[in-house]
Amino acid sequence: MSVTICPWCQSEIIQEEGEEPEKICPVCDNELDGYRTLQFSLGDEEESEEEEAEDERLVSIDDDEDLGWLDEEDLDSNEQLVRFDEALTELYDEQALMPECPVCREYMIEAGERLVGAAEFAPRVPGNSDAPLLEAPFKLTMFVCPSCFATHSFLGDEARQRFIRGLSRHDKENEV
Repeated sequence: MSVTICPWCQSEIIQEEGEEPEKICPVCDNELDGYRTLQFSLGDEEESEEEEAEDERLVSIDDDEDLGWLDEEDLDSNEQLVRFDEALTELYDEQALMPECPVCREYMIEAGERLVGAAEFAPRVPGNSDAPLLEAPFKLTMFVCPSCFATHSFLGDEARQRFIRGLSRHDKENEV
């Protein structure tokens, strides 16, 4: 049995023999493999200057990859990035729900609602019931990740209530 200490929350993570080491802390959900950490060495200045130059090359490559959706002209001026960041902050302040992206764990932006009609949705009818759990039409609230552009959706408030009623109705029928 080995113990790993999470660098983020200082929790001890016990690993049984034969199991693969944890990659994500079960307590704080941060990565354990040194992601986004800085390492400093107290050595000769010449070595550190060479390392800094190498690190700068790596950082600039990583920055270009992360912002690949921007044109090279846009990367030269930080003005667009600053405006983008300010717009995100304003949008986050307006939102009541702040889901995390299931892909990259960034906060998502509410993009709007999608109306799902009867032609687009085939409801599932549970085996012991004659009524579906959810019937169309209903609304989905759509979210977009500003980092990786993945989309995610949730049932709208009215559809949630109908879904809960459908589940309750199904449970009541099973009791009889």
